[in-house]
Amino acid sequence: MRVGILHSLSGSMALSEAPLQDAALMAIDEINQGGGVLGTVIEPIVADGASTPTRFAEKATALICQDHVVTLFGCWTSASRKAVLPIVAAHNTLLWYPLQYEGLEQSPHIFYTGSCLNQQVEPAVNWLLQHQGQRLYLVGSDYNFPRTANKLIRAQLSLVGGTVVGEDYVSMEAEDFRAIIDQIQATQPDAVFNTLNGSSNLHFYRQYQAAGITPAQIPIMAVSVAEGEVQRIGPAATGHYASWSYFQSVDLPANQRFVQNFQARYGGDRVTSDPIEAAYFQVYLWKQAVEAAGSFAGDRVRQAAYGQSFEAPGGLITLGANHHVAKPCRIGKTLPSGQFDIVFDTETLLPPLPWLGVETAGFDHAPVVVQILSEVSQWIQKAQDLETTLQQLQQEISERQRTEAILKERDAQLARTQAEIDLTRRLQTLLLPKDEELQQVVGLDIEGLMTPADRVGGDYYDVLCQGDLIYIGIGDVTGHSLESGMIMLMVQTAVRTLVAQGETDVVALLNVINQTVYANVRRMASHHNMTLMLLTYQDGQLTLGGQHETLILIRQGGALEQIDTFELGFPLGLEPDISAFAAKIQLQLEPGDAIVLYTDGISEAMDQAKQQYGLDRLCAVIQAHHQGTAGQIRAAILADLQRHMGAQPLQDDIALLIVKRC
Repeated sequence: MRVGILHSLSGSMALSEAPLQDAALMAIDEINQGGGVLGTVIEPIVADGASTPTRFAEKATALICQDHVVTLFGCWTSASRKAVLPIVAAHNTLLWYPLQYEGLEQSPHIFYTGSCLNQQVEPAVNWLLQHQGQRLYLVGSDYNFPRTANKLIRAQLSLVGGTVVGEDYVSMEAEDFRAIIDQIQATQPDAVFNTLNGSSNLHFYRQYQAAGITPAQIPIMAVSVAEGEVQRIGPAATGHYASWSYFQSVDLPANQRFVQNFQARYGGDRVTSDPIEAAYFQVYLWKQAVEAAGSFAGDRVRQAAYGQSFEAPGGLITLGANHHVAKPCRIGKTLPSGQFDIVFDTETLLPPLPWLGVETAGFDHAPVVVQILSEVSQWIQKAQDLETTLQQLQQEISERQRTEAILKERDAQLARTQAEIDLTRRLQTLLLPKDEELQQVVGLDIEGLMTPADRVGGDYYDVLCQGDLIYIGIGDVTGHSLESGMIMLMVQTAVRTLVAQGETDVVALLNVINQTVYANVRRMASHHNMTLMLLTYQDGQLTLGGQHETLILIRQGGALEQIDTFELGFPLGLEPDISAFAAKIQLQLEPGDAIVLYTDGISEAMDQAKQQYGLDRLCAVIQAHHQGTAGQIRAAILADLQRHMGAQPLQDDIALLIVKRC
């Protein structure tokens, strides 16, 4: 026979809820070892509510309709319980809910085995009033239980002249509590009443300790922090308080057996807690009800459950006709060991009063009041939703006003920046070699191209003559931004200045240019660098130095050579001195031979399938058109590159330079 176990195994509530699954599985395993229920083995089907009410509703539906479970054990937050309630009601299934909650609900389809407000929150407030003072600060997660509990606390304080000095709600995933802790320090309450849930407790307690607030100064009283949460929080929880019906430190034989069995099954470092105990004993209550009914049918189990008692680890408990459990209240002080020293115990079972005692008042209109109270949590939820909506609207209005002001300033900045970009782009275009300049170079057929991916590119090429010596350069600045373009202009100017001063050695040129680039990129606080190859040509002899892309040499007869330049230099702008890396080699260029220089925007260009153009394909095109002019080779490369890219936009700047000896 299948039963469903539905808890958060992921998300913000997994820290608290995952151990409840373990407790339920342990109870089922014990029951199966004892012969099962009505002679039938129980098969648990586990589902993850993922800390969101909608997921709880989806998983509850799947467990009932697809897995055909006969009952459900699970949920933690009231939001998840309320999401599951219409599902179990529609399918006449029972949900066993092991957590303390706000009350004001009594469904025939849910058994509530945790504490009501009068069994946990009310005694905790009374204890604080007696031992700490009358000024409380309320901190809670933003959903039904904390908001309803805090309304009760306000009412309870007002009867004795107490005061709520502050009240804050945060999301279940909240991690930053600095503003709330600042308010706590400013208001100096006698205690903080904590109704936070899930992993947010870890952040709250640690930041509370980091702010220098000690338990002796302002203690925290929690109603959703048990041994498991304390184990994760660590020393920051020591000295603070919690209110529960059960603690692992309860000195009862049944509890000692329970803790031993739990740790034997899951590890000696595991702890038990009030929700774990309830998740465990409620499985036994269901077993007893099924056996008393002689059936797994929900209606018969419901009737048989009333009055069932069980010797739980925390003591004898009894399930009442109002679907709630009578249980004691205990208050514990956290010890450095992570356990609780029980400083208060009612020592008697407190009757569960989900309707705040109205149900026992014995006046004629009590049912009417109960009906009205049943809608209170809905009113609280609606008020909460309206408050959240109002805050969101106010925030949106403020953000839109700020956005409008920012947009106006950005428009002005954009206009200024666009003007600067246009100027830089024009300068780059103006400083590239003109066609007529290339045509005047004696003995060489030269064609070049530079196309930026954006309006300003970082690719560079240049050709200039100084007497009989021809200088050729090609480079690639990382990125393709305004900074890249500025560095490109910087290098172009430096090269031409040094050439004009008569420097002929490519290694010396590289070293001096690197010093300039290194100093300037540091001044600009830029992370850009540049690969640069410099060549000189005279009477068929080519000297090249500097690290750049593989140089392609195509001989007049069609033989192709690839010249690796990695060992000839180092990227400019990364080191103040690259003299240890810079080197040069010489090549002989015969009539009809050509070299092809390019940047990685060509070799790494992507097609729609994210495949690169590649060096091999580039070489194949060059080899196929090596007998053509430099212009024809350039045109063939660009046409093939376009075929490869198709409709894909240019992702990087490209520079291409073909130099062919006439």
